[in-house]
Amino acid sequence: MTNVMTRCRQPFAMKALGLVSAARACGIFIGVGLMTVTEIGAAERLVVYSGRGERFTRPIIEAFEASTGIETLSLVGQSGQLLTRIEEEGERTEADVFLTNYAGHLEQARLRGLLLPYRSQHASQIADIYRGPADAWSGASVRARTIIYNKNLADPAQLQSMMDLADPQWADRLGITVSSNASFIGGLAAMIQQRGFETTRAFLRGIKRNAGDRIYPKHTPLVSAVARGEVAVGLINQYYYYRAVAGNPDLPIGIIYPDQSTHGAPVTIAGLAILRHAKNPAAARKFLDFVLSIQGQKLFAEINYEFPVRRDVPAHPLLPMAGSIRLSPVSQTLQVETIDQAIELIRDVGLQ
Repeated sequence: MTNVMTRCRQPFAMKALGLVSAARACGIFIGVGLMTVTEIGAAERLVVYSGRGERFTRPIIEAFEASTGIETLSLVGQSGQLLTRIEEEGERTEADVFLTNYAGHLEQARLRGLLLPYRSQHASQIADIYRGPADAWSGASVRARTIIYNKNLADPAQLQSMMDLADPQWADRLGITVSSNASFIGGLAAMIQQRGFETTRAFLRGIKRNAGDRIYPKHTPLVSAVARGEVAVGLINQYYYYRAVAGNPDLPIGIIYPDQSTHGAPVTIAGLAILRHAKNPAAARKFLDFVLSIQGQKLFAEINYEFPVRRDVPAHPLLPMAGSIRLSPVSQTLQVETIDQAIELIRDVGLQ
């Protein structure tokens, strides 16, 4: 019996049913390390190694299947682990597309020769900063690193800069995610570029002191903790705030895009690429084109509350209008060079 995460009511033998048909029938999203992607039928289909959670990718995949009729299976795990898996599998990989929550991993894959460049028909609508060198990969959405606060416990006037979170006044009042979170590492890499190594070290030491043991496994429980008043402030990607208030507008929480008078709010880019050893590159190109189409970009905006990478697709009405806030995109190529520095700082400071 294969160990998988599935919506099926009864367990089943995957080899007997065939992986693609079983996946289509049951909506399977398979965790990294649980199984290999084998026993797939010969019909046109797509295999996506996804570093993003099912709640973010499933609407995109279902819409793509409905639009193209291409069977799509997603194997879900942490982006860094998936990158290692792709490299280890080499020509044997079943993966056609690598989808990540942090484009730094895509740039690492490019530097390791794992990607197959492709210039989408929609590339002209996407700024160069959101595309990899020589179209090796493309951004899919933009996420800002923001400050969430409890309106009854914190004054937003005291939280105008990311560095404010390191101020001693927030001791025992700050919540953060685990430092292994890709957005945490990506945001830290951006901060190293913007502010330098030593300033970022001081920031990390400050938030470690202020957070204490208030470290949450993911952004969603952190948002809930702020709403409950368990902590007064937190550091999150912006879309977790909008998801929360869309579900309950009465939550006593607010959001701050920091450093509007200086650097702008740090951003990370979620993206995707076609793999060098893709077994179905034609289907992979169709998927990348779909993600970057107006329909695909609207799904990121309307369902996930992320900023689209297309110039001609507006963000969700709950989000700030284009041009009304200052975001600070940074070169993903340069960010790769600071990922190791960010991880080194996390280890040096001793963050969980």
